[in-house]
Amino acid sequence: MMTMKPNVYLTSNVFLEISNNEKISKNIRNTIKKLWDKLSTISNLNYFDDRFPDEAQLRKDLENYDPEIIGCHLSHPISKDLLKKSKIFAIATSTAGYNHVQRTEKDNVLITHTPGVLHQTVADYTVALIIANLRNLIDLHNYFWNEKWTSEDKWDLDQSLSSVINNKTIGIVGLGEIGVELLKRLDPWGLKIQYFDINRRKDIEKTYPDLEYKEDIKDIFKEADVISLHIPLNQHTEKLINRDLLKLMKKNALLVNTARGGIIDLEALLTLLENREIEINISFDVYPQEPIGFKSLERFKKIKAEQPNIRMVLMPHNASADADTRGKMVCLFLDNIIKIIESSKIDDLKDVYIIPEQKKKLTSHEWKIYNYWDKKVGE
Repeated sequence: MMTMKPNVYLTSNVFLEISNNEKISKNIRNTIKKLWDKLSTISNLNYFDDRFPDEAQLRKDLENYDPEIIGCHLSHPISKDLLKKSKIFAIATSTAGYNHVQRTEKDNVLITHTPGVLHQTVADYTVALIIANLRNLIDLHNYFWNEKWTSEDKWDLDQSLSSVINNKTIGIVGLGEIGVELLKRLDPWGLKIQYFDINRRKDIEKTYPDLEYKEDIKDIFKEADVISLHIPLNQHTEKLINRDLLKLMKKNALLVNTARGGIIDLEALLTLLENREIEINISFDVYPQEPIGFKSLERFKKIKAEQPNIRMVLMPHNASADADTRGKMVCLFLDNIIKIIESSKIDDLKDVYIIPEQKKKLTSHEWKIYNYWDKKVGE
């Protein structure tokens, strides 16, 4: 039986407190509690007793607790500098994306994430953002809420005109888990749907024969009325949606982003809108800086004030905020950590959700976890 207990540090108390959130189903809450109890038993477990430690706090806690495994989520950036001269051999994040975790030069620290959990709720949310924008729901709600709907402003045939989705061409950029879920939801509506991905998905095309593959992302931006982004943020995709692509968009087309804010060149977008070089609508849930910077928000507000026909649905990074989805993410997050602790060889990691780039080289790379396994054998 394993007696060696590694030091584990979690960057937030939310991973424990979420087990008491009554919005989450009882079964999932009970699972979180069981996993937490097991993790507490097989490790020396510590955590930051609040929600959002800054880097100075993280540095202090890492010095105090000297962890071998860190657990975090999107609001807790883990820099390469934090990992220097540490014993950390694994980082677990309770997110599908992992751009907030910097990989070391040797890339010998395992990183786990929580895929396959949030794709359905994010796809649902994306559909909501599309419909809300096309039908101008935000502006109409504000119109009502701000008491502008009066007896002097009655219903008429040409008042508050918006647009239905059924005559639109939809362009999906990135046909991964979330992109496929969005496709599943939109296909029954008989829409024209195009997609771009670095890997053509012929398996998906067989299931959806009307789905059209575009080899060049420019064609999506030229032809689609609604463009929905579902790609990860990395060195290849940062600011991929740049000035040149944005200028290709049709007048009154809609750009939707529930992926990562950094894939859009926000400065280019704002400048194009301010200069009236493009006239597009936007539905965003993510931003390069979160919360969005004051200056950027003020620019959005000014654009809206000067060009009221531009529809904007701007949300505070909330697409995966379905209660049970967040609970399942924590379950998978804790399970990843537990399996790493209980592992003693590479084969034991086959069911751990290690990020794809590392999974590909799992058997051919030198990992820091080897030292941990050697110590376990020597017990």
